[in-house]
Amino acid sequence: MQALSQPALFELCWKNMQSGQLDSVGETALRAWWKHEVRVNPLVEALMSRPATQWTEAILEHRAHRHPWYDALATEVTLEEFAAFMLENRRFPAFLPLAQRALKSQICDQARAALQRNIDDEQVPVPHAELMNRLMGALKMRVGEDLPLAVYPTLVNRTLVFYYGYYLDVWSLIGSLYVTEAVAFHRLQCMNKGLQRLGLNAEELEFIHIHMTCDENHARGWADEVVGPTLHLDPSVRSSIAGGIGGCLETSARYLDSQVRRLQKRRAAHAS
Repeated sequence: MQALSQPALFELCWKNMQSGQLDSVGETALRAWWKHEVRVNPLVEALMSRPATQWTEAILEHRAHRHPWYDALATEVTLEEFAAFMLENRRFPAFLPLAQRALKSQICDQARAALQRNIDDEQVPVPHAELMNRLMGALKMRVGEDLPLAVYPTLVNRTLVFYYGYYLDVWSLIGSLYVTEAVAFHRLQCMNKGLQRLGLNAEELEFIHIHMTCDENHARGWADEVVGPTLHLDPSVRSSIAGGIGGCLETSARYLDSQVRRLQKRRAAHAS
């Protein structure tokens, strides 16, 4: 049986989100990809050597948190470059089904309540998926439908971390979602500055404005009410959560590195 390429696996994972299941070929390919990712990721071992109470600190110390790409978004990328950055992530799984999958697997009431609050927040003042669609629509309206969008290894790997957790290891997903909430504010702050610079209005930026006010509380909830109580009840899931944290941070950093390299290459081509 022919193995799936990473782009083919990426597409398969996206297409099967509604059913929530992969066939045996997809599962095998996704497990093999994850096994390689963890093997080359020293951050997972470093996290395992630290108390879980220090994991937020470790996340915020990681270079993915305040990556130079975010400064570029705030101050220099063009509208087309910003739109490509956003629209190339169209195969990234939406937050709500990820959170709902995480909720179903909780083993303590405190974690269950925290995740339910997070899910409820995704519906106020309107479903946040609608607000994200509004933002994406505003970008498409400005740049047109013919903007070239690429699929490249660092984008695929960054996204497969979440698909692995969604399909195969919910505790890894818990770790990746924990990272997403913990690092959100700086990313959103820079995106907000950049999109305002490029002319988007408050209505179009409502998704970002809402998340800038709520994600800090969500991050504390993941650390103090989901990860902490869960590990108290079942320490055996510690390695999976650490794997999700490490996988998310390292693949995100490599993805953001590639964004900076692409930007530098475009600037050099323009200058010459």
